[in-house]
Amino acid sequence: MITQQDLIDRFGEKELIKLTDRDNYQVIVESVVDTAIADAEGEVASYLRSANLVSVDALGKVIYRNGAKLPSDLALHTCNIARYYLYGNGTTETVEKRYDDAVKWLDKVKKDPTMLTGPIAEQPSASGGISVIPQTVPNLYQD
Repeated sequence: MITQQDLIDRFGEKELIKLTDRDNYQVIVESVVDTAIADAEGEVASYLRSANLVSVDALGKVIYRNGAKLPSDLALHTCNIARYYLYGNGTTETVEKRYDDAVKWLDKVKKDPTMLTGPIAEQPSASGGISVIPQTVPNLYQD
């Protein structure tokens, strides 16, 4: 669903270095980021699986709606959850609030999947009928 680059784009490389390379503060430790992303995606999937918005493949990778493009709202909230996991026990008030907001949003989406999918289009009638739309006949004698 999300990548390390998504986290860098949203929160900056320096923050990810600080949160993942806890000894030297020099590089992003990919394994730490990968774990936070996997945990965040797992939490998101737990909300959205019941609404058939995500599935999990054989390798445990969360897939949104049969590989469709991830909605930006879902990506944002997944990133906020991953960031919360990266902070561990040292979260800031802002990080915790963003996490809480993400969970509340996911709960709403679970109850109303159209928040992500949009309204479901009406299916055409299966009766096989034909619609006739009358047209006015032009008056050839009118000026």
